[in-house]
Amino acid sequence: MKAFFIVPVLLVSFCTLLPAQNESLKVVSYNIWNGFDWGKDTEREKAMVSWLKTQEADVIAFQELNAFTPEKLEELARQWGHPYTLLLKEESYPIGISSKTPLKLKSRMLGGFWHGMLHAETRGIDFLVVHLSPHNWQFRRSEAEIIATYIEKVIKENGLEKYIVLGDFNSHSPFDAGFDVQNPETLKANQKADSLRLAENGTDAHQTLRNGSFDYSVMSRFLSLPLIDVVQLHVKEENKTSFPTPLVTPEMSPEQRNKYRQRIDYMLVSPYFETRTTQAEIINQGIPDTLSDHYPVVTTFQYSE
Repeated sequence: MKAFFIVPVLLVSFCTLLPAQNESLKVVSYNIWNGFDWGKDTEREKAMVSWLKTQEADVIAFQELNAFTPEKLEELARQWGHPYTLLLKEESYPIGISSKTPLKLKSRMLGGFWHGMLHAETRGIDFLVVHLSPHNWQFRRSEAEIIATYIEKVIKENGLEKYIVLGDFNSHSPFDAGFDVQNPETLKANQKADSLRLAENGTDAHQTLRNGSFDYSVMSRFLSLPLIDVVQLHVKEENKTSFPTPLVTPEMSPEQRNKYRQRIDYMLVSPYFETRTTQAEIINQGIPDTLSDHYPVVTTFQYSE
């Protein structure tokens, strides 16, 4: 009988010596709105840093790092526990990324882009940070094709399976078409803006809508790769709002603001991460109401290198 009890005791002791098999990876994507007013809104900057500390994310992708230098991004990132950073550029509307673990720069792409694309790797995962055109549907479609082709030729053909495309796509998803029909105010506002631009600039005017309607082809191109829309899988339709926040619409009541809800920020993952996604959300209430005109997309994966 004594020998019978020795085996499980040894097994338990052995198992306690093994490293954890399922680590987590938390990723955030955030458009921070004009780099805190080009660095002048120090109070909002401090509040953003404080909130990011609480998130304890492993990787954070940023859009609109206006007036940022590599040194400034590095300085702020240290405050939320990220010693590694990369900035796409310094002029206009930069893209950036910060991480707890070392970042390897794969590519900085500017040609053919409104704002650019930053490709970095950490923990064996390729991150493509993007910010597509806010004003022109045709330009967005061209950007989507460049990014999709890059993924096909540079990532997939080289056998890379772990990749995430994230950022501000300024595009509506075909998954949200029903929501758009039921909530037409955003479409009406875009139609009005396009009409004004057309009146001012003629046929050369930027048009964010395709023939007066939302263009779903940009997100469809990414989904066809396939890339997986993790928020679509994990979040109820009424909670998928990523824009606008009360900060940019102070004159609106919550009821009025709800009429203009839309989702234009995404985290798209390779099939490798589809079943490894443990949580995905757009944090569109609470403190993020006061941090930017966009809400952050936050996803956690079950991942171990």
